[in-house]
Amino acid sequence: MLKTIPGALRARIDRSTARRRYADLQDTLNETFDDLYVAQDHDDRAALQDRAAQLTEQLAETHTAAWGREADADGRPMAYSLAGRAALLRQVAATERAVIGAVPWSDAEPLPGDEYRTELLAWTELAHTSAPDRRASCLRRLHSLAAEHLGDRAAEVLVVLAEVEEHRAGGSTEHPSRHRLSRVLIHALMAVLAVVGVVPGLDILGRIVLWAVVLGAAYVALCVYVGVRGRAEGVNR
Repeated sequence: MLKTIPGALRARIDRSTARRRYADLQDTLNETFDDLYVAQDHDDRAALQDRAAQLTEQLAETHTAAWGREADADGRPMAYSLAGRAALLRQVAATERAVIGAVPWSDAEPLPGDEYRTELLAWTELAHTSAPDRRASCLRRLHSLAAEHLGDRAAEVLVVLAEVEEHRAGGSTEHPSRHRLSRVLIHALMAVLAVVGVVPGLDILGRIVLWAVVLGAAYVALCVYVGVRGRAEGVNR
């Protein structure tokens, strides 16, 4: 029994470390997507999409160590879905570069009967499309097509990119900061809870009541923020 304790403890530490790394990667990925909302040049956007692909590949490598062999709704390992998502991001980055002639893109028609003919034609259309509204429409079409063989968890990144293009089509240059703000709120809340825990002169019941008041106030503030943010985004669109 004693021999198994160090191994079990080591496994818990390793999993905790992997989960912290996964969370850090996810935060950086969210910020990278936020930056896409305000990037106007195709080469800048391609660089951000490549960066997002790299981060997603690292998420795929870390996922099993952090969360075990989790599967998506279709039974595919999540690591597989994340790898597929990264491949799609790199493909979209290539179309951004093709639009400005930085990389070649074949205009050859796929062979009749090719299993992926419709999808290949859609990728070619995207590689020759600059207008954000048309790119958004094409990306939504590609989401449906790619989901058939990669699964929806992998293909859903194309919906995210379509939403980015729709944001650009609306002419807004506002930089989304919801991920940064959410982390600031969480850190501030944890700091307040820690202070409550060491306030002198309070018994256990008093601390619990004060914690409940702080959490309730934070919940109300978050609801107000989400409501205002939602209305603002509705106006911008």
